[in-house]
Amino acid sequence: MVVSPPRRERVDGQTRVVVDVSDRAPLWYSVPDRFAELLADRSDHVLVGVLMPAMKEARDLHIGGTVTDSLLHQANNDLQRLLRMEHPDLRPIRITADIVALPAAHAPGVATAYSGGVDSSAVLVEYFSGEGVPESLRVTHLLNNNVGAHGPDGYELWQVRCTPLKRAAAEYGLPFVTVDSNLDAHYPRIGFLESVSMRNASVAHLLSAGIGHLHVGSEISYVFARVDDSGEIARLDPMLLPLLSTTAVSISSANSGMTRVQRTVALIGRPEARYLDVCTDDDPTRVGNCSKCAKCVRAMLTLEIAGHLQEFCPDVFTYSTYSEHRDAYIARVLSAGDPLECEIRDFAAAQGWHWRISDRRRAAVRWVRVEAKRSARRMLRRFGRHRQESASTR
Repeated sequence: MVVSPPRRERVDGQTRVVVDVSDRAPLWYSVPDRFAELLADRSDHVLVGVLMPAMKEARDLHIGGTVTDSLLHQANNDLQRLLRMEHPDLRPIRITADIVALPAAHAPGVATAYSGGVDSSAVLVEYFSGEGVPESLRVTHLLNNNVGAHGPDGYELWQVRCTPLKRAAAEYGLPFVTVDSNLDAHYPRIGFLESVSMRNASVAHLLSAGIGHLHVGSEISYVFARVDDSGEIARLDPMLLPLLSTTAVSISSANSGMTRVQRTVALIGRPEARYLDVCTDDDPTRVGNCSKCAKCVRAMLTLEIAGHLQEFCPDVFTYSTYSEHRDAYIARVLSAGDPLECEIRDFAAAQGWHWRISDRRRAAVRWVRVEAKRSARRMLRRFGRHRQESASTR
């Protein structure tokens, strides 16, 4: 796979950075013209952005333009090894570049990816509003990327979701940098959750002329950071993001020492909670949190156990809607092994919270159903392997 050196184009008030990619459409990223000064001239963002698709297709990769020497070395070695541990279907490839250079100067800007969710809001509590944070780590820019989180045709939804975030940025007195891209189209066989860290890291390198550090709100705590079969690449962030960093662009997993429960509780009584948006409902007409999707109910149950849910109703959440879906989610919490559900169980125990007998009964029924489905899938896999082995011996 060969990628051309980047070039810039002006499109409807946006500055677009474009590269040609062999055998497919050009790859582009764009920012409003007023943020064009943040755009770097190097091709590091391209290397990070297309590495996983190239590995998926087992195609060596040549990057046009200038690539930072340390990033190229990491990408040819430990970065690929770590990605392959999480995704065994990826293949090792060789990466080369037109020009390999020492890192550029480290820019003073500090950004955080801001979605209004629990994790990104907790970053602001510590790294913008918090006391004692060094100036080298204090947030100077809020960043929001359209690189696949909103679906293949998600531009309209992205714009809707950004509207309240722009108001929050104005209240904080911070620039709100929006980055649009067709990067998702270059991941036809790799899902967003499987690759989100690589996609967002590519944007960090794109903006490295003005931003030298990116805080990525951690989705899980260090306790659950591991290589596993979940396919969720964010579980690797404490290990992965340092391999995606250089002395010019550092990318960190912020608040990894806290659980999701602790980050949620940290928002109680904070002004950052006014713009809290944890909802997964993709209806562009949605106003506020739906209070019934898994992420909404998870946050609300956490706040209820903490004794502060009513403070978030009705401005952030709707209690009546939550009450209709609460029991089903509690059954999930008591029967699932997912890290975030485990955290809620531990928090409830620490708070002296008592589950009802009906909660435990529903959880037992759910556990039996889930285990039955897992057993059926395992049997089907064994049957499939047996048929393949039998066919190969004929």
